[in-house]
Amino acid sequence: CLMAILVNPDCHARGSEAELDAVSLKLVAHLFPDATRTLPVESPIPHLIVFGGKHILGYSFFTDLIAPIPAYSGYPIRALVSIKPDGTIIEVRIISHQEPILVIGVNDETLTNFTSQYEGMSVTSRIRLTGKDRPNSIDGISGATITAMVLNGSVIKAAQRVLQAHADSIDTPVADIEPLWLTAWQGKKIEIILLITGLTILVLMLLFQDWVVVNPSIFSYLHIAFLVYTVVFIGFYCLAQLSIINTFTFISMLAKEFSWDIFLLDPVVFILWGFVALSILLWGRGIFCGWLCPFGAIQELMNKIAHKLDIKQYEFPLMVHERLLALKYIILMGLVGLALNSIPTVATFSEVEPFKTTISLRFQREWYFSAYAIGLILISVFNTKFYCRYICPLGALLSFSSLFKIFSWLRRRPECGTSCHTCGNDCSVGAINNKGEIDETECHYCLE
Repeated sequence: CLMAILVNPDCHARGSEAELDAVSLKLVAHLFPDATRTLPVESPIPHLIVFGGKHILGYSFFTDLIAPIPAYSGYPIRALVSIKPDGTIIEVRIISHQEPILVIGVNDETLTNFTSQYEGMSVTSRIRLTGKDRPNSIDGISGATITAMVLNGSVIKAAQRVLQAHADSIDTPVADIEPLWLTAWQGKKIEIILLITGLTILVLMLLFQDWVVVNPSIFSYLHIAFLVYTVVFIGFYCLAQLSIINTFTFISMLAKEFSWDIFLLDPVVFILWGFVALSILLWGRGIFCGWLCPFGAIQELMNKIAHKLDIKQYEFPLMVHERLLALKYIILMGLVGLALNSIPTVATFSEVEPFKTTISLRFQREWYFSAYAIGLILISVFNTKFYCRYICPLGALLSFSSLFKIFSWLRRRPECGTSCHTCGNDCSVGAINNKGEIDETECHYCLE
């Protein structure tokens, strides 16, 4: 009903102004107890003016009708916002959305706790997602940083436009809104520096790999240290686990009015994807799978611990292994088919990736999601990177990129696959056949 009052110019034909006023009053009565009437404004900024006698008590509006900022799904979030004439927020309420992270993973209580932080804050000043302990700041949504930033920007921008339409009713000037991506990059300077430092170290190791691996013991420590960096910093601190959902979002945006803004909202993820795209041309997809995937690094570290404890390893027979390799491609094709329908639809089935459960939500969700993720980690104790080899749809997608690799950096010798089968026997992911040939689509570029 409120939507009809706000945006449908024909709504007056279906009811008298008194009837429509009664409907809108009922909807905002709990927010404006002294309200006596309302006035819908249809254009150019659709909103509802709430009166108490002759005085304006405030305004109510939908964010997506005034400031439709695309979120991670490619669609804006609809929130109903009510503010006082001076810009003080009375209530922010999420009405609808198509965000993958919110479809499964973030419950209604978490969303309510997030939006309740706006109550009493003023939209005439900048409100940032930097934590409650700072002025004009609120806590974000754990594991849904981009979504929270988009919602925050949409709320503030829409509210400020409504206020500007009633400029005579406010005294403090309305603050200009910085582009959301610029705010994000300014707020993550330390993370950006640490990430670029880590990637630089990785590039140097890859460029000088012949010297790095001369001493296997030292290289082993370097490798483990970088895997820990990937898990702790890239994964649990930055929550920058790349996902198949990222690629579906990118493709979805290409089909619409494309903008880099949504991808720039998370600088760490943006830099990582840029690095992965570049590394694919030089070394293939193995750099991401073997060095920069937090969930993959967790599995590899668990397996290394298992080796230290002399836990027996179980490998599938070659015939079974080769058939299981096809499973991740089947999963990928299924997800692509679902993505053609909608991003929210594929979000449900992309839970085949345990990334959200493990990295973003840290197992704080329904038991069956946690059991699935923990089960895959436990399997990796006995079978190296089981998920990566046989299930991961992102790995399957990236494996196609091996066709575009420019260089072959891994040194091969005449003895490979003839008199010597050491690499083929020891390759933890089974990417070297009995002829000594490396399967570039399966190689994780471990350098071991």
